[in-house]
Amino acid sequence: MERYQAWLDDPSISEKDKEVLKKMNESEIQDAFFMDLEFGTAGLRGIMGLGANRMNFYTVGKATQALANYINKTVEGEKSVAISYDTRRFSREFAEEAAQILAANGIKVYLFDDFRPTPLLSFAVRFLKATAGIMITASHNPPEYNGYKVYWSNGAQIIPPHDKGIIEEYEKLSFADVKRISFDEAKDKGFVVMVGKEVDSAYFEKALSYSFGISSKDLKIVYTPLHGTGIKIVPPLLEKVGFDVYIQKEQQIPDGGFPTVSYPNPEFDEAFELALKDARSIDADIVVASDPDADRMGVLVKHRGDYVRIDGNQMGILLLNFLLTMYSRKGMPKNPAVIESIVSSKLFAKIAKAHGVEVSEVLTGFKWICNEADRLRAESKTVFFAYEESYGYNIGDFVYDKDSGTPIMVTCEMAAYYKQEGMTLVDALEKIYKKYGYYLEGQLSPVYEGEAGVEKIRRIMKRLRENPIESLAGHKLTGMIDYLKGHGQIPPSDVLKMEFGDRLLVYARPSGTEPKVKFYFMVMNMESLEEAKSLLEKAKEEFAKTLGLED
Repeated sequence: MERYQAWLDDPSISEKDKEVLKKMNESEIQDAFFMDLEFGTAGLRGIMGLGANRMNFYTVGKATQALANYINKTVEGEKSVAISYDTRRFSREFAEEAAQILAANGIKVYLFDDFRPTPLLSFAVRFLKATAGIMITASHNPPEYNGYKVYWSNGAQIIPPHDKGIIEEYEKLSFADVKRISFDEAKDKGFVVMVGKEVDSAYFEKALSYSFGISSKDLKIVYTPLHGTGIKIVPPLLEKVGFDVYIQKEQQIPDGGFPTVSYPNPEFDEAFELALKDARSIDADIVVASDPDADRMGVLVKHRGDYVRIDGNQMGILLLNFLLTMYSRKGMPKNPAVIESIVSSKLFAKIAKAHGVEVSEVLTGFKWICNEADRLRAESKTVFFAYEESYGYNIGDFVYDKDSGTPIMVTCEMAAYYKQEGMTLVDALEKIYKKYGYYLEGQLSPVYEGEAGVEKIRRIMKRLRENPIESLAGHKLTGMIDYLKGHGQIPPSDVLKMEFGDRLLVYARPSGTEPKVKFYFMVMNMESLEEAKSLLEKAKEEFAKTLGLED
């Protein structure tokens, strides 16, 4: 209520907005003001609307002023920021608001002339030699959300010291401290420069350099951008390689309300319903989807008459194995290295090491992956692939975030390659399992919303630390790693790793972007897929029952 009253008393809040605030009922006030929307280590993400715990022009403005203050305090010489935005409601308006504030602080802005994917923003920061970047997106969240991600000059999302420095500036500010000039004035003074096709063309040129030249008109592809930004990069890239692509008609229309899907996330089957219907009608070999900001991809493949989902870990394994197969023929990169998150499949490292490739494990999130790639490249390592289990992939060295464009291109080449061999991606995966052992992963992700949800997640993590689960699915707890204390080169983070012998692992962590606590289950070194599935399901069931989870 103190936060709510502070907004009503703040002269920076417009009278029109104050009238809206006054009409809120008690539960609406509680939800909108129980906490300040946190400017976290990459930026903001939340439900759109008025309030301290909401995405709105006030919170976006304060975040942008904090970024401007940090840049002006720490960077010498000419300063610039690249800005892009997705197809969500208010994304363009938030992007223009950020541009006006940066311009008022003497910082040049490269603003995209239309919506663009997150990977293109990451690429643009490096291509335009910008000081920083802003991407207005809530990725795969439901339509009521939006977000604000910050990138540094290397094209990766910010990590220490930049994140801490910007947060310190953010916490000092009031809404009255935010400087603005009009958008037209910013353009007239040369502080806002519109960009577009020249960045697109440079991205395509780089992406095509990672093509293996394997294309086939016989491979039938259905693609859906889920009403998002992928329409700008995926179809043009596939066509440039030589594929014919059928684009799902209803979902190629940009629309931040996502009218044909309630949750635009390619991790879930619902996102594929319309594309799958089209796939069956044209007898497609493969169905690919990108999420609204086109930094994730999902895949279904036709196998033995039906369409089978390739999950995030399986696609990481397939892509790594395919890249290694291709490089074994054309020559392995010098000092090869790959990166995965700690909660991704352990089979990935097993395959890479078998080929003499260095493997790095980092915390969940591509900000950690891509900054680790930067470190390895400074040591003359060639980081040619990185992935995390939540359908995020990166091929090459020109995008410093997840990317759907190049990985979808290589995935379609991989499908064409195996089709020529009389195999599907499911067959290829089975061949990998037979060689290295059966590995299977699964998740539980119960949702706990609002203030009560935040407290519930804290209690769950505390319980696991103070009263560990001693046995799971017939396997005794043999070790625990609490990443809150840090672990090796990995900085402190609210993650727990529970080891149940050499066959079963469980990780626990609160989500950084959604009101969830995530539990990752990993079954390793099994003799058959059936055996792996049985242990995985038993472990998930026992774990949920022990903790009393509500999924």
